[in-house]
Amino acid sequence: MSSARSGALRPDIQGLRALAVGGVIADHLIHWPQAGFVGVDVFFVISGFLITGLLMREFERRGTISFVGFYIRRIKRILPAGLFVLLATTAASYALLGASRFSSLVTDVVWCALFSGNWRFAEAGTDYFQQSRPVSPVQHYWSLGVEEQFYFFWPWLMLGLLLLGIRLGWWGTTHPRRVAASAIVTISVASLAWALYETVVDPTYAYFSTLSRTWELGAGAAVAIASGVIARHLTPVRKVQSILAWGGLAGIVVSYLIVPATGFPAPWGILPVVSTASVIAAGVVNARQPSLLTNRVSGYLGDISYSLYLWHFPVITLLLTVMAGGSPMFWLVGGGATVALSAVSYRYLEEPARRHDWFRRRAGRLVGMKLGWLWLAATCIVVVTAASGLHTLVQTDQVSDHIGRAKQVYVGHTSDDPHDCFGAAAMDPTHSCPLNKGAWLARNPNSAASDTGGSYACYAQRGHPIKACVYGSKAKDAIRVAVIGDSHAAALLPALWPQLNGLDWRMTTFVGRNCKWGSLAKLCVSETKRQKRIASGDFDLVIAASRRQPSNALHVDLLARRMRAVVRSGTEVVVLADNPQVTSELMECINRVGFNARRTCSMPLKVAYGDGTDELVSAARRVKGVRVVRTTDLYCRSGRCPAVIGNVIVYADLGGHTTGTYQRTASPYVVGRIKEAAGL
Repeated sequence: MSSARSGALRPDIQGLRALAVGGVIADHLIHWPQAGFVGVDVFFVISGFLITGLLMREFERRGTISFVGFYIRRIKRILPAGLFVLLATTAASYALLGASRFSSLVTDVVWCALFSGNWRFAEAGTDYFQQSRPVSPVQHYWSLGVEEQFYFFWPWLMLGLLLLGIRLGWWGTTHPRRVAASAIVTISVASLAWALYETVVDPTYAYFSTLSRTWELGAGAAVAIASGVIARHLTPVRKVQSILAWGGLAGIVVSYLIVPATGFPAPWGILPVVSTASVIAAGVVNARQPSLLTNRVSGYLGDISYSLYLWHFPVITLLLTVMAGGSPMFWLVGGGATVALSAVSYRYLEEPARRHDWFRRRAGRLVGMKLGWLWLAATCIVVVTAASGLHTLVQTDQVSDHIGRAKQVYVGHTSDDPHDCFGAAAMDPTHSCPLNKGAWLARNPNSAASDTGGSYACYAQRGHPIKACVYGSKAKDAIRVAVIGDSHAAALLPALWPQLNGLDWRMTTFVGRNCKWGSLAKLCVSETKRQKRIASGDFDLVIAASRRQPSNALHVDLLARRMRAVVRSGTEVVVLADNPQVTSELMECINRVGFNARRTCSMPLKVAYGDGTDELVSAARRVKGVRVVRTTDLYCRSGRCPAVIGNVIVYADLGGHTTGTYQRTASPYVVGRIKEAAGL
């Protein structure tokens, strides 16, 4: 009898688990293979197969399904290790992460503990500013959310269909597999169709969505339901067994190497899903094939695969706070810590929780917890206590109140005060400043992401109309200035605000997500109205800025036409070239424990500015009268772009948004150049 039908442990499935978790860990740790993330798809197929097989065998044996027994088994299998890793991750994050990032993590942990993390991360993935922040140490829990949501609805649906059909006489008790097969095929086809659609319109949401992933679990469920048919047809044909087993294994390996991030989970997810289903189907008859999956090493890694999956991502993401990634030492420490924690977790937590009773019973009544679980409570207390002590130790850093004492420097007076080596003034050649004076920082690096200086108080979020907000001089004859652009334009506002009254400028902002000049109306709902407003002649000066984009000929032409319309209205137009784009290595350096201004965190100028093309600048060059202001010298010198200038952290996040503090120090330089370019 096949192992799938008997419920015995299948060595090929243990090997598949090892292969799946190995791909995921390698992708996250060393960033190779390029598509190691498809290991999660392999897990989905395995889960669908095992759970559906268990449910079908129980229904055929008893004529019903014990949901109490089913969910108790799931709880014992998933919760102890899953919740403990969440606790340990929260404790370690409290010690190692800043307040804003830790606060976000706590929210993530709550969602993950409720097996809804996939929806939390789907929403965050569509938020531009969330995308720009470091990844959550518990983001990998999204896949557990998808699985548990499937486990919640599929057993009830299957049992309901079976019992309803039998009671109404639509089918007999001998046809449960046909009924279940019809249901799962219908669900899977609908899910795949939705995945194909959602991957095109919203790929980030599709990646995390249960609706776009159900077909993968459904593929495994279909193999479990059809196991009897598979056994009858494959048993006499060994050659076909081998083709399915080895061909499926090859398909998974090829998936790791060729599947792109685009077009995923559908249609590219079909390759690893079908390949995994093929190996499992072959194992219905011979679970010892393919031999590469059934050795002792693969078996053990398969045994601890759940713990490996739980521990690897917190270890990798939090390790980046104490050492640089991408080195052999990082790989060794990260991989070694993951395996060690997983082995201990499996031996002393996961297995005891799964195999043993949790409570003492007397006369059929619960009378208390088993004594063996007291060590777990003690371990949790030790973890929390140690994290509190470590937090006190590592979160002490050198932060100055210089920013609170610093006077505002106005246009034309940037070299009056020798102490103006603060922030962007350190790049002023008239000051002869060092890059940084000592190790102190103007603000805590852990709060850099929230150092916006009020930039986004009047910022249109995705799908919302742009709000026109007015700042500065109230004089009737004030110079009328408009600022247009996306989040990078909004980030510049702390550089503009301090100069408005001194220059007699009345500034109106038109900024929002996806609202760079010339955006499509479906991306920026107010673009048409904004263009009419700035081309109406109501403004003396329009300042345009946006995140750098590679030049697209069609978009550059559109931008140039819109610029000409504004120039014809008699309005001066100044384009402010974008600041550097930020590398993940730079942000990891800033977020490392003990970071200070003496740390050398920088990126090459060529990397920071890419190939140097920018469609906003390209369009400006085509229109007579439009001036371009460059600020490279405020961010880079000697071929490098540092993370800290004049003891001020320059960048808030991976999206290249600058901190409000740095923009405030750059104010006289940025506005002075705009004023000169516009001839005002």
